[in-house]
Amino acid sequence: MKQNYKLYFAALLLVGATGMMTAGAQGSGKPTLAVFVVGGDNSLVTPLTAALRTNLTSGGQYTLTSVSTSGKFTELQAAYTAGGGSSINRDALAAWGQTNSISTICLVVDDVKGSDHMFYAHLIDAKDSKLSGKGSYVRTGVSSDELSRVALALAKQLDGSGRRRSTPAPTRSYPAELDIEMVRVEGGRFTMGCTAEQVGCLASEKPTHIVTVSSFSMGKFEVTQAQWKAVMTGVAGTSAANVGEIYSFKDDDQHPAQNMDWFEAVTFCNELSRRVGLEEVYTITGTGTSKTVTWDMTKKGYRLPTEAEWEYAARGCQGDGSVSDATCENLLYSGSNDPDEVGWHSGNSGKTVHPVGQKKPNKLGIYDMSGNVWEWVYDRGGSYSSTAATNPTGPTGSGSNRVLRGSCWLYGIVNWGRVSSREISIAASDRLTNRGFRLALP
Repeated sequence: MKQNYKLYFAALLLVGATGMMTAGAQGSGKPTLAVFVVGGDNSLVTPLTAALRTNLTSGGQYTLTSVSTSGKFTELQAAYTAGGGSSINRDALAAWGQTNSISTICLVVDDVKGSDHMFYAHLIDAKDSKLSGKGSYVRTGVSSDELSRVALALAKQLDGSGRRRSTPAPTRSYPAELDIEMVRVEGGRFTMGCTAEQVGCLASEKPTHIVTVSSFSMGKFEVTQAQWKAVMTGVAGTSAANVGEIYSFKDDDQHPAQNMDWFEAVTFCNELSRRVGLEEVYTITGTGTSKTVTWDMTKKGYRLPTEAEWEYAARGCQGDGSVSDATCENLLYSGSNDPDEVGWHSGNSGKTVHPVGQKKPNKLGIYDMSGNVWEWVYDRGGSYSSTAATNPTGPTGSGSNRVLRGSCWLYGIVNWGRVSSREISIAASDRLTNRGFRLALP
């Protein structure tokens, strides 16, 4: 992981002298845990480590130790920066742990871009340098008010049932399927719509216009059937016995979830946020075709990407988190000019959906943005304007149509799988087996 900013290092002094801590760890029979935080904002280090201490030890599975006494902290800093400090050196950290009788190292890196923070968490087994747990969490702002939520989310991911560890994992409050892999996308300015390389554009892709998006995170994959069932079983009249049948799911849980309407995709976002301790960003009122959805943009939880965010990510754009021009791939499809490399479409799919992540990803490491299932985004359907915009959310008003992006296994990719292609005439209450979605976070 690249570190291009000044690092601040801190660790918790959790109990007394080093000798007493080592003796306590040996006597308890529990693995010894050291917490190490690397931050772009020094004011967040102490409250975050304190919150992590509370969450990671709530099950009593660790004996905590300090890395701030008897030179341990200096040694750990040296291990972290071994090899030039441009990436995490697991072997060096593991060797440090073995030397100091510490079996598990929790390392958290706070990558700051403007007012946005991306917390990368790593849990490393010192005996073999293997990464036994990992997680990430995005937040906006620099106050410490929300760090308890950050720590809780990270702790749940680190102690997930699917991760490798030498001691039993504590009871988790949600299933492993809810650990959604997200890709950080640094914001910037780009040209949206029918740019020069987008041959065969339709009228809905014109005119091109300048759009600035703030930094966000995008789902690495389309939401899978396993994830849908883990969240939606028992919700809105579904049950464990029929949730797969209702949505025409294939037998493979790693196929993308499909056949939901736009309102059900929004409901999934709220339910997932609630399950993992984030805020529900949507308010849903009414029933049937009279439903309305309000997005509270001040809340931080899972949501659908906006159409601008979707296209920015599909183009492989990466900015510096400001209003400066982003660097984009400028390819016909998301990740390639060869559609077969990156997407499932009518010419190569065998007229069926496929498991997520089997094709080549784009430059950002995001999969299936040029074909597998169509993806719902937040925006209402409508024509483009040539006026420049910042974080647009689509036309306002009472229109029921919502936008689909990315094409699918049933359609030809030439017209529909390009990064600027859009389907703007689908009612929010309509659903077909070639439609799904992916998630975003602020």
